Amino acid sequence: MPDPRAQLLAEHRQRIAHQGTGIPPRWDNLSDQEQRLLLGEAEEWLRAAVEAGLTPLADRPTDKHDAVWLDDDGWLWGEYQTSPPSHGDAILRLVWESDECSSKRELEEQGVEFRLIGWSQ
Repeated sequence: MPDPRAQLLAEHRQRIAHQGTGIPPRWDNLSDQEQRLLLGEAEEWLRAAVEAGLTPLADRPTDKHDAVWLDDDGWLWGEYQTSPPSHGDAILRLVWESDECSSKRELEEQGVEFRLIGWSQ
């Protein structure tokens, strides 16, 4: 099954390609061939981003993996699995564990890899 984010990526790519040239054609007004071409490219770029570690898989890798979300204001949220499962959509806002800082550079020198996932306001 194709990654559901590919459609969104293709539509935004279409809009960006026509910025500054007037009103971009609506996605629904594109031919089937144009839509398939853009969707194919979006799926390839999205796969490359997943494989490069720039974005996560769309599907949960295993039942032991919990999702981490970034909201529009830059707050991190984590799934909270309850036993027995509650509503299936329980999340908690994640907060800093301590006020003690570490050197990002030193951690990277030790082999830790960081990925930028968003910005807070």
